[in-house]
Amino acid sequence: MSSTATTLRGYRLWLKIHGGLDDHIQTLTLTHADLDGGGKLVEVNPLRKVPAFVTDNGLKLFESFVILSYLEDRFGDGRFILANVEDRALVQLFVRIHDIYISSPNCTQPNFSHTQGCMYLDPYPTKYTPERRTMPDPVVRASKLKEIYERLCWLEQNIQSDYMVGDSITHADITWYPTCIFMEILLPYVFGWAPIFHEKDHFPRLTRWFETCSSNEHFASVRDDISGVLKSQQRDGRFDNVRKVALDNPDIKWKYI
Repeated sequence: MSSTATTLRGYRLWLKIHGGLDDHIQTLTLTHADLDGGGKLVEVNPLRKVPAFVTDNGLKLFESFVILSYLEDRFGDGRFILANVEDRALVQLFVRIHDIYISSPNCTQPNFSHTQGCMYLDPYPTKYTPERRTMPDPVVRASKLKEIYERLCWLEQNIQSDYMVGDSITHADITWYPTCIFMEILLPYVFGWAPIFHEKDHFPRLTRWFETCSSNEHFASVRDDISGVLKSQQRDGRFDNVRKVALDNPDIKWKYI
């Protein structure tokens, strides 16, 4: 089997926690040029998005939750599946909220971007952001930022315990945690937010959840990997153009906590 991804997303975290599958799954990493150029990625996912996955029988899969579900059905031992049917439904709701409202633009045409892209997609082409992925309109960017805040508020209200659902790791935690690392670093740096996931005035439940996940060695490893890349890009000035958008538009709301 082979899979393709540019970042350590949920299914990679699933692989780390499950363990023992290195001989079964080959992971490939793509650059932005690979994504825009198409090539082999288009053969697997005609939408030119990652992740993409090819099974040993040649079945081509894409969309994170589909790949995660396949891995669970094929290799899983049930540790991430809760016994209660309502709890399982809530886990799927958490995953869907993430995949629909945060991580996907639901449109593959140029200049349509996922909500989380407001934190790092440049307003004009750069070495990090090709023309088709730019976000030139500050109002659109601010609207996506508000969406992030409102979905975080929903999470705060609906997290049940130290983990998102129940007392153990589920697909909800595995899905949200990598994306929250982007928020942890970029929301304070780019938009001046309070240190999200490290404060208890606005999101105490989310902070407790993030601390719980981060205490797990596999979650911590993913955090180190993603934050290392983001901090390196930060030193390279990757996010300065987005910071300037916020500074140049003081009449638009950018800071929520």
